Amino acid sequence: MDMLTKQRTTAKELVQKWVEQQKNSGRTEQELRQTMFVYGDEVMEIDINEHQELHVKEKEDIIVFRKPEPEPGHICRCCTMEYDTEKDALQCCAYID
Repeated sequence: MDMLTKQRTTAKELVQKWVEQQKNSGRTEQELRQTMFVYGDEVMEIDINEHQELHVKEKEDIIVFRKPEPEPGHICRCCTMEYDTEKDALQCCAYID
């Protein structure tokens, strides 16, 4: 649960920083209204509350269909060279300190 809470906090912080950047570059609150953000499996939207202030609200019951991502292949984790076999990838930088 702590990891989910941390992710939610980080997502809201990212949105708030983005909003501040947009406001500093001259965009109005009305222009930013109803902008949606996707962070992992969460969707958030900018809205204006009863005091005419922007706030971030989370959307409920969002369905996202994603295409499966291709497998990355056999890559050395140190130097990112690609190999034909997993064994070759593991042995690539195995003896480098």
